[in-house]
Amino acid sequence: MGGFDDVLQRLEELLGEIEALDDPVREQVFELLDGIDAMHRMALGRLGQTLEPETLEQLRGADPAVGWLFDAYAVGIDERAAADAALESVRPYIESHGGSVDVLGAEAGVVQLKLSGACSGCTASAVTLREGVEEALRDNFAGFRAMEVEEDDGPAHPPPGPTLLQIQPHPG
Repeated sequence: MGGFDDVLQRLEELLGEIEALDDPVREQVFELLDGIDAMHRMALGRLGQTLEPETLEQLRGADPAVGWLFDAYAVGIDERAAADAALESVRPYIESHGGSVDVLGAEAGVVQLKLSGACSGCTASAVTLREGVEEALRDNFAGFRAMEVEEDDGPAHPPPGPTLLQIQPHPG
């Protein structure tokens, strides 16, 4: 099979080929892959809980393949803190619009979030989440799989923007 990078490249190629399969077959293959992923995540999570942090870091640094595996499954990582740190890149944008994003929890790669402030009920918040928050988590949180957003009861409103000026007709 070749080196680690060769195996990763081949897996990417295979995933591309699987995408082209008929729906029922593709769904079964992805269900199988999700099950294998869940087993690996569970076993590696338990391994991370039994080993001392120093041992985990030693193993992580000893071999790139082991480091990649530990990172992919967030082994020995405080997932909530990692998710919170991953969002630092998008917080200034959200805050500049009067909103905030809070990490409520993170476990097994699934991050629970809440938008508040001006983001509450904002009709653009779905776009903000998908394009900003999710991208930040994918790019900056190793082991990220999905996000769950706590529904907010805020009334729907358009995103904040420039203030419209009232122009009065000139009398005369």
